[in-house]
Amino acid sequence: MEESGVSLVRLDLEGLYQILALHQSVPLDFDDAYQYVAAEKHNLTLISFDADFDRTERGRKTPQAVLRA
Repeated sequence: MEESGVSLVRLDLEGLYQILALHQSVPLDFDDAYQYVAAEKHNLTLISFDADFDRTERGRKTPQAVLRA
């Protein structure tokens, strides 16, 4: 996997609790909240077409914005 630059990102039990807390404060569904917490924990940038992330502190980048950079 390292040769491709792809890594598996997982959350521990604390991360799952963070998903629940985030879900209560920001209206994200489970998979969006999981991606958000994983990005936060691993200091990753969210790249998505999903405008729901725009309501979060971390925000997102669109695929178009990344490809232009």
